[in-house]
This record gives sequence, C-alpha cells and structure tokens, in this order.
Amino acid sequence: MHVTPTPAAFTSPTDDERIQLATLLNTVDLRATTPRINVLHFLNIADAPVTAVTVSHCLDLPLSTAYRALTALEVNNLAGVTFGRSEVTRWFRFLPNKPQHCQSCGQSFYTEYA
Repeated sequence: MHVTPTPAAFTSPTDDERIQLATLLNTVDLRATTPRINVLHFLNIADAPVTAVTVSHCLDLPLSTAYRALTALEVNNLAGVTFGRSEVTRWFRFLPNKPQHCQSCGQSFYTEYA
C-alpha cells in the first residue's frame, strides 16, 4: 500500500528563522520578500516535494505568486524540482550536502544542481 504524504501544516517562521531565511535569500541576490521567506520556510518543513497549488493553498498566496517564488528559488539553487507521474511538477528544498530523495517513497529527486 502506498501512502501519500500530506503537506506539513504551515506555521510562520520565528523571528530567528525569518532572519536566517532573509540572509540566505540575500546571499543569492534575491530580495527577502514575505512570500519568498514563507515559501522557503514551507519547503524546509515539508516532508515531501510539493506542488505550487499546495504551496498556494497552505500559505494563502495567489497561485501566480507561489509560482514566481518557487521559480526564483529554483533558479538560485535554493529549491529543486521533480516531475512525478502525469508530469506534475513538485518542488523541494535543495540542500547540496543532503541526499535528495523523498522520505516517504524513496524516489530520487531531479538533481541537476549537484
């Protein structure tokens, strides 16, 4: 039986986490906007890759904003993408020194950045 992971419940980052995330965004020359900080935080706490629709729903963001934030993070190597069945795009937090696979199903993520 295959268990589909449920997205992590979103809780806003603490002040210390927000500072760390803003610093990380600034180091790759991205403005530390609230949507980018929240999306990056959500990717950090998610157990499995998530779709833009999930990000939009859980963070209460317009879908276009979720896509823009995810794409900016991907372009700057802070997030990666994987393509599941039916060509569904899912994003995950890319960490260069961490194994890039789903903790739930064991699927290896798309790791062109490694």
